[in-house]
Formats: sequence, C-alpha cells, structure tokens
Amino acid sequence: MTTAPWLARLQHDLVKRMVWPARDRRDLGGVPAPGELVPHLIDEEGRSTTAAALWASLADEVTTEMAGDGPALTRFGEALTRAIAAGESGDLDGVLALEPAFDELARSLNQKKT
Repeated sequence: MTTAPWLARLQHDLVKRMVWPARDRRDLGGVPAPGELVPHLIDEEGRSTTAAALWASLADEVTTEMAGDGPALTRFGEALTRAIAAGESGDLDGVLALEPAFDELARSLNQKKT
C-alpha cells in the first residue's frame, strides 16, 4: 500500500471516529457522558475492535519506504494512547489532540516520498 491510501484509511477508520464525537460534544457544550468519547470501531472483517487494536493493524501495513526510521509513527502511536485515555476519562481536549498528531504524521510520511 502507498502512503496516501494508507493515511486516508487511518484518518477515516480511526482518527475521525475518535475526534468527531469530541468535536460534537465541544460544540454542544456540557460534560461528556461516561463512554461518550470512546469510539465504537469495526475492523476490516466487521468485528468490533478497539482503537489500539485498529492502530496496531494499520501500523503493521506500513512499509519501510513509507515510514523510513519510524519516529513519526511512534509519536502518533503515543498520541493515540493519550487520546484513548482521554476519551475514557471524558477529556475533550485530550481526544482532540489526536487531530494535530495525525496532521504531523501525514506531513512526515508525505515528506519521505520526496
């Protein structure tokens, strides 16, 4: 798989699913209900999965040519771990921080193509 399709899958299947409920809650105001910021995710086979498991599956698809030495992937994985914990604790800003982490990952991987 090449960089652009992989990033599109990561954004669609994981990042949006985590960030959009937090954005919605922020825009509506109020305190998130328990579990509201924990996404309900589906894997490629239609089974329920966790954000961490989905990331592990997506990260396994990254080729050496895409990732280079991998620090950007590591940083994104760490940001995802923080966002998962934030979602479990109802921390809107912590979940929303995943979006700039994704943007940084995309910039880094796209630079490796040039």
